[in-house]
Amino acid sequence: MPDVVTHLYDPEVGVCPDLCSLSDLDAERVLDRLRRTHRPSLKPTYLSRRRATERWLSEQASKVLRRRFKEGPSYFFLGDFSHTEDLSRPAALLLPMSTLPTDGITFTLGDSMNVCERSDARVFSFDEISALFEADEIAPEFGLSDRHGFQPNFIEVQLWDRSELLRSDLRQTQRVPARHLQNIASGIKQPIG
Repeated sequence: MPDVVTHLYDPEVGVCPDLCSLSDLDAERVLDRLRRTHRPSLKPTYLSRRRATERWLSEQASKVLRRRFKEGPSYFFLGDFSHTEDLSRPAALLLPMSTLPTDGITFTLGDSMNVCERSDARVFSFDEISALFEADEIAPEFGLSDRHGFQPNFIEVQLWDRSELLRSDLRQTQRVPARHLQNIASGIKQPIG
């Protein structure tokens, strides 16, 4: 199992923003900006799908981790995904897996927005995903790094408490400018207009 996770982000927005915590109007402003700049393929139904996905993830994570969460998760890739250029998220935060609380993270085999729509939709705990790696049952189609190019299939990690990031020594990563650390705990502080 990879020993790092990667969060891609836009430095103008900050690390681990929470789009779903915004009002519909503010969230749509953020999405409209993305459509105009770097993500023209974002569908008009993105926000409703994202919110439905987060409800599903929250329900599943509550079952798997046996506790409820007040906020939606922060999203990471399992492995090092800092190599392929993504103009909508040009900065990368790499964290050692060991800095994340095993009882506060979940995993999906693929992008959670796609996973939740499948009949075999499932969220895994840290112990369950570790066991799959130990048994060599992770299918080879799941990329664990983008060092050699874009990976369409990946394992998504959901961190359920942003305050855990503040407890990690992010300065050790040298990938996060200090001015962005303030955005971690609260996600998007104000609408982007």
